Amino acid sequence: MKHRVFAFLASLCMLAAPALAQQPDFTLDQLKAFVALAPDAFRQQVKSQGFSYADKTVTDEVSMIEYEKFVDGQTTHLMKSTYVESRAGENSIQLSLTDKAAFERLVKEARAAGYAPADKGRIPGGDTYQEFKRKNEVVRFVYPKKTSGMGLPSYTAVVWR
Repeated sequence: MKHRVFAFLASLCMLAAPALAQQPDFTLDQLKAFVALAPDAFRQQVKSQGFSYADKTVTDEVSMIEYEKFVDGQTTHLMKSTYVESRAGENSIQLSLTDKAAFERLVKEARAAGYAPADKGRIPGGDTYQEFKRKNEVVRFVYPKKTSGMGLPSYTAVVWR
């Protein structure tokens, strides 16, 4: 009997392994939905996709929690920022990934969804960004500087509520 149970559990793990070993392919709608989730619901959602806890920062104004996933040499980080009620409009989700093709799909999706190019600039550290706006929705795409040093460059999308 023990062998049957063990074999059953092992087969379940084998069925789930491919899903956990794949790099996630997020859409803008999924990222916007993450912004609206409560922190506990967000944690459950990303854990079910194979992400691991990475870091948490809590102040009087904001709670930021970060998860990460490593697959086939590619890295994906998700960070949810939840602000106090008076600053709830600043709640955001930040997706950082080393897969440039997945990042470019998000940029293309934003353009196709009617987001118009808005602010451009440079953030501390030399990375450049391009914001896209549609009504009161904002998405910021951050591109790594040309010489990013060691490792793969990281591309970032920030979605606000």
